[in-house]
Amino acid sequence: MSGSAIESTHFSCRDFDVWRESINVAFDVERRSQDGNRPFTASVEAFQLGDMVVTDAVLGAQRYVRSSARVRRDGMDHFVLNLYRTGGWIAETARGEFEGRAGQVSVLDLSCELISDEPDCHLVAMFLPRSLIEDRLPNLGGLHGSAPTGPYAMLLAEYLDMLARRLPFLHSGDETALAGAACQMLAACLAPSLANVEAARPGLELVLLRRAKRYIEGHLNSSALNIDAICNIVGVSRRTLFRLFEQEGGVLHYIQGRRLERIRAVLSDPNETRRISDIAAEFGFLRGDHFARAFKHQYGETAREIREHQNLDDRRDTSSVQQSRRQGFDDWIRRLPS
Repeated sequence: MSGSAIESTHFSCRDFDVWRESINVAFDVERRSQDGNRPFTASVEAFQLGDMVVTDAVLGAQRYVRSSARVRRDGMDHFVLNLYRTGGWIAETARGEFEGRAGQVSVLDLSCELISDEPDCHLVAMFLPRSLIEDRLPNLGGLHGSAPTGPYAMLLAEYLDMLARRLPFLHSGDETALAGAACQMLAACLAPSLANVEAARPGLELVLLRRAKRYIEGHLNSSALNIDAICNIVGVSRRTLFRLFEQEGGVLHYIQGRRLERIRAVLSDPNETRRISDIAAEFGFLRGDHFARAFKHQYGETAREIREHQNLDDRRDTSSVQQSRRQGFDDWIRRLPS
């Protein structure tokens, strides 16, 4: 732990599989073919800043992936701004290939597909909910995978660098003001460079889809989560809602998938001792046979097997990991509001 009064946590490891498990909250990662059997290290200092998470990390070379299947499965739609103090990236997105270098800031939209190859690097990352900035910067997603340029972009890089350096010495109680200032800085620095990408932004239907997903995510364990409730919150007809979720396999299919994902996360909590049937019932699965079939179909394993794997993992040798016993940065990111 750092000496910061702002809530923080530290994670470090030399095992790529351990790192893969930790960063899996947002990305699937792979070793790059050119790195062979080179040793790998990861060290992350993370700070909870209001509804944001800021990390200062030194990481070995790797490939980050968010496939279309992953995007649909986890439902994350946060933004991530990465300032590369050293290193850089080569990213592939639906809009093409982008390359960046040390000193630049990349913008990632987690609701979009991505493949990013990155060498050893030292980076500052800011994870922030879309809802914090979407009204101020409605076209920010058009920069996905790329780096804004110009004097305002340089100012943004300097700001993120300064913020990361000062966070360990700031006092608790400043989080809300700092988060607000960060949003204002983002708007001031990025708005001038958004005009050229305005046409690339998704239309109204994507905004409505995100609104529906946010509502679903916040009500996964509510018996009141149904088609009519979603239509009322989003302000669309049933026909429009069904059309919005066509690529998700349908709205009910999407809800079931997100509920199963939440149940899997609960089962992976070593402190969770409730019966599997009780956990399933909390998320709307009142029939055990229906839950068992759906869970096995989605994950290829039964819920009991998932829980048994977690129990085995709890007993494994953790000598390669030094991590705070307080909640880790992956838990913080998982709980960021939409």
